[in-house]
Amino acid sequence: MSDFLKIGELKENLVKLIEAKFELTKLNVQDKIEGIAVKAAYALITFILGIVVVIFLSILLALGLNHLLESTWLGFLLIFAIYAIILAIFIFAKEAVFKAIKKKVEEVVDENFNI
Repeated sequence: MSDFLKIGELKENLVKLIEAKFELTKLNVQDKIEGIAVKAAYALITFILGIVVVIFLSILLALGLNHLLESTWLGFLLIFAIYAIILAIFIFAKEAVFKAIKKKVEEVVDENFNI
């Protein structure tokens, strides 16, 4: 009777099917992680280049204000004050900033891990 049903062969095929599904799931997760890593690397490179552009534009603006105000340091002081105000806003609105960042991270994770 067992030869007729080929229980051993069915068991072997079931084990292979489970292994194949596990490998497929592993590959899907790996693909999604790679996608997130690529996006993170792109975001980091873009962020660094953006910071460099902001620094050079700030220096250019400060020098322009120096020329406009006929001073050697007043333009730099104004740019410093603007950045100090922005920093103070970030410090005092820490919870709002954390919530906004958390929401954005959750959106990215949900978008990439729709399993």
